[in-house]
Amino acid sequence: MQDQDGRQCSGSAETVGGLPPPHIGRIFTRSPDEHHAWIRSRYTDHERRVRAHARDFAFSSEFGALGALAVVRSSYTAASAEVFWPPARDILVSHVVSGRSRHRWDGGEVLVGRHGTMLFPPYGYEHLHECSDSRGVTLRMDVLLRVAEETTGLARADIRFTGLLPVSPLAQRHWLATADYVRHGIYSLALESPLLLAAAEQMVAASLLATFPNTTMSAALRAPRDTATPATVRRAMAFIDARAGEPITLTDIAAAAGVVPRTLQYAFRRHRDTSPTGYLRQVRLARAHEQLSAAQPGDGTTVAAVAVRWGFTRPHRFATAYRQAYDRSPAQTLRT
Repeated sequence: MQDQDGRQCSGSAETVGGLPPPHIGRIFTRSPDEHHAWIRSRYTDHERRVRAHARDFAFSSEFGALGALAVVRSSYTAASAEVFWPPARDILVSHVVSGRSRHRWDGGEVLVGRHGTMLFPPYGYEHLHECSDSRGVTLRMDVLLRVAEETTGLARADIRFTGLLPVSPLAQRHWLATADYVRHGIYSLALESPLLLAAAEQMVAASLLATFPNTTMSAALRAPRDTATPATVRRAMAFIDARAGEPITLTDIAAAAGVVPRTLQYAFRRHRDTSPTGYLRQVRLARAHEQLSAAQPGDGTTVAAVAVRWGFTRPHRFATAYRQAYDRSPAQTLRT
């Protein structure tokens, strides 16, 4: 059997960067029986049929998860795997490193070859791997629905993916950069911080909605159904001030203020010329400034640790925002 480049679909499965860290699960086997046993132990809610094409059959997989996010890499050598998935609570995006994948769902059929990227919707589907090596990122669907509802006001029942391929090459590149960030963050445990993990979940949801065709792209933003008042903003600000060190979401802030997220966003724009999440970033930046200012020589405080503590995922962006706010670098504040 050959892949789409004409090469024989055989050989040994690729080793994924040597031994994974202890919190990353891994299997490598040349035994179809061992493969079947491992699959049954991990996935109980789907059917999988594997056909080995040669004696050099091999299967390898790595998996790691934090919060609502997970990363997986799977490789089939000299084999095809046909998978039947029922509706699930997770949404998966897979990037084909080599080989090819075919996907059937109620929206039609898609064939993706080497370097292609495809969405696996949570609505149930049939999938065929042909000698493929693929990397994937999954997100719990409830997180994606929350983010979509917050940003568009569209009811969750009306939020649905309508296509499986990226809307453009640029969108695919942005998604792959997001996936690489998440993969590195899970493997290195850099996303173990609750604030960074919440930010990563939000980022993945937003990237999914911007990359793959869905109903939020064509739906008009719904007007707020509640009155946006200064009192609404004050309640939200008080909640943010009290909970800035926790992984709160826009939905959490709106609930504390007694309105829906769209109303809260409108209220902040009208009365504060910012957004609720913008104000949250301001408060967290101020708390980071306080922590740096209060540090004592030799107490172990570092700029990187403070940035992580207050939910800033990119050190250079933290430094830029800090300099804009305080006219000095975080390191200068720490030293003085």
